[in-house]
Amino acid sequence: MNRWVQTAEQRLKQIDVDVVFDSSLLDQFISDNSSTPFPLFLTTERRDRVVYALISGQVAIVSDGSPYFVTGPSTLFDFFISPEDYYLPWILGSFFRMIRIFGVIFSLLATSMYIAVTTFHYEVIPRDLLEPLIASRRNVPFPPLVEVLFLEITIEFLREAGARLPTKIGQTLGIVGGIIIGTATVHAGLTSHILVIIVAFSALASFATPIYKMSNAIRFLRFPMIVMTAIWGGVGMFIAIGFLLVHMIRLTSFGTPYTVPIYPFRARGFGDSFIRPSFQFINTRFRHLRPLSIIRFIPEPVRRKKTDFDDE
Repeated sequence: MNRWVQTAEQRLKQIDVDVVFDSSLLDQFISDNSSTPFPLFLTTERRDRVVYALISGQVAIVSDGSPYFVTGPSTLFDFFISPEDYYLPWILGSFFRMIRIFGVIFSLLATSMYIAVTTFHYEVIPRDLLEPLIASRRNVPFPPLVEVLFLEITIEFLREAGARLPTKIGQTLGIVGGIIIGTATVHAGLTSHILVIIVAFSALASFATPIYKMSNAIRFLRFPMIVMTAIWGGVGMFIAIGFLLVHMIRLTSFGTPYTVPIYPFRARGFGDSFIRPSFQFINTRFRHLRPLSIIRFIPEPVRRKKTDFDDE
């Protein structure tokens, strides 16, 4: 029997609650660490993603009456991989995957970098951009920290309100409310034009990841990053990044390191992480999942049959 099946069965037997309402609750009961904002198991309702997890050596758990599967052990890169990456040519799949990773990094650091630059590090701003930035903040009575927190919390209010309302009303509220509030705050002198653009791009980039639980984690982590940057500037931002990296390194999913193949370093694991290589280069499964068979298939060159057009 697969090791992960035994581990999942053992942890499921240890659950002692009245009722499990949904599969999404299971990952909290069987999680290695409940004190982390990062999702340690991947929750999905897509059959193709579940099948891919099973043939890769992972285990899938489903609860009666729930459309969601819980798959694990999961790593950080699993939350940036979409099944559509494998339905497209590898060049396009790799491009879209790198866009997702860049979008999450931008969403996490954009507003913090704005605070660091406008509060502590004016010298890094190009001279051509410095004058428009000063003009944009000339009538703003608040420091950058208050300005950023005001817009970030406003965006969170719009998200939560849109999620609780009916679909059509929620979409309208998110679009119209964002435009009206953004325009009103700028004209009222509460925020700068540049910050409205940065916060809008940051909120948009947070949805780049195909797994909403990772998107929620990024939304939360922006706030401690903002506070640390407001206190110590760029140094504070790097300190926060250091704490974040140490925390991720210590995380495990079913005992598997969360940051593999970066740490512990696995050179072969990079084959299908940042980019999506051609299928002939991903013919093996990840060794850290300890599958029953490492080999997926044996790549062979395609032999094109000769046709009548070739004679001509």
